[in-house]
Amino acid sequence: MLMRFVLLQAVVGICIGLMCSAAAGAAVNHTWDMDLRWNYIKLGQVKFISSTGDAEARLEIIGKTAGPLRLVKNYDGRGLLVRNGAVDSYTLEGTDGGVDEIRHIIFEQGQLPKVLQFKDSSAKAPLEPAEPWGLDAWAPMALVQRVLDSSASPHLCSGRFTVFDGKRRYQVVLTGTPEISAHAEKADTEKEEPSKRLAQCTSVLLGDSLYEVKQPSSDGQQEPDQGVGGEPSSTKRMRQVWLFGRGDRRIDFIFSGGCEGAVLSGIKFYAPVGVIVASPTEGCLS
Repeated sequence: MLMRFVLLQAVVGICIGLMCSAAAGAAVNHTWDMDLRWNYIKLGQVKFISSTGDAEARLEIIGKTAGPLRLVKNYDGRGLLVRNGAVDSYTLEGTDGGVDEIRHIIFEQGQLPKVLQFKDSSAKAPLEPAEPWGLDAWAPMALVQRVLDSSASPHLCSGRFTVFDGKRRYQVVLTGTPEISAHAEKADTEKEEPSKRLAQCTSVLLGDSLYEVKQPSSDGQQEPDQGVGGEPSSTKRMRQVWLFGRGDRRIDFIFSGGCEGAVLSGIKFYAPVGVIVASPTEGCLS
């Protein structure tokens, strides 16, 4: 789900994903607290912490599953992206069903990603980066940072990207929806510069591009979208919240919607069970 997209890959075990305190002396700080709900049922919570200083930029995402989702995906995690010039350091630390997980990967432009640490609840070894896809691979949180930056720079919300999280690789397509200025008609008549901000950046994880570490058939692992025979129907439905499956997964990052100057005012994750909505816990986020 969303948090796993952001934290691992990120935002609640999902979302989720997606995903440290602010750097000392940081010039700019933003913090967003959000709850994730499906039909008013709380499925998780996530905190974004973004900071920018003279030498580096940091994005931290802290989240956990909640409610009925916790019965099928009991996940707590913290993701951290540190950008310093052409080098991105991606770290994920969490617990999945009580089992500790950690991933630490270095991404440097023009080089294959370097997996420095890897411990996963269901995979014994990481997926080895390879050419040609590894040379252009993005860390999950680096792509989330690009989406956040696209609010003010719409050209960033465009293109097709290969994402690598240590366990799997997949492709994501970004497309943007321009903000409709409230003064658009006036701008036309008075030759004013129209708004260049985005109302929304949509990311689509392409299910047919997903490739992950192969698991032994004896361990009973199943496809993410499949339930286990004999499970209650409610449990099977919650399993469909999982971000990685056979079909495409869409996430909308919403920058407008009545929040003047907000960096992020909401997130929508389109799962087979319906739309899961991440909303700020206290008014607009800026």
